[in-house]
Amino acid sequence: METEEAAAAEQLQQEQEQWRGTVEAALPSTPASAAWPHIASFCALHRYLPGIDVCELAAGEDGRPGCVRYVASLAPAAAGAGGAGREVANWAREELLEIDGGARRLAYAVVGSSMGFGRYVGSMAVVADDEDEAAAAAGRCRLVWAFECDPVPGWSLDGLLGYLDGGVKAIAARIEEAETAAAGAPAGGDVVAAA
Repeated sequence: METEEAAAAEQLQQEQEQWRGTVEAALPSTPASAAWPHIASFCALHRYLPGIDVCELAAGEDGRPGCVRYVASLAPAAAGAGGAGREVANWAREELLEIDGGARRLAYAVVGSSMGFGRYVGSMAVVADDEDEAAAAAGRCRLVWAFECDPVPGWSLDGLLGYLDGGVKAIAARIEEAETAAAGAPAGGDVVAAA
């Protein structure tokens, strides 16, 4: 009985406090200077975050503080529909608050959503991994996704951290893939045909 009461008290306290957290992912073969343009493209989130099917400019000028992006996840298509007529499952409107190319960091706020977010401010930074000479020489970096928000109905702080942790790791993997593909592309984009 005491365990149930303690759990209920802990949950109530968690719901009354601000949630804060940080998740990180390594990019072992991508230097920060190469990773940053992927993050700085504010309206390109759908290219890097699995589950985001739509990311488009809703207001302002992409990449300028004050611009707003609309992001959405679409529900799976009905059997036999071939992907046509998919409906929006979840959506958010996010405003770019600041972007600092020198620090390789941007900050944004959720200004509307279907997921129950009240106040939410997040940041994404690309940090050069210069902990040791080998890491610095290899050009490694890390993505750091931090947030502060009001408790979200239907979520736990651990659940949100888990979701963001999976997201930052997926973003890092897709950036690594894009950089690997770019490094393997012929100079000038020329395609060489086999004889």
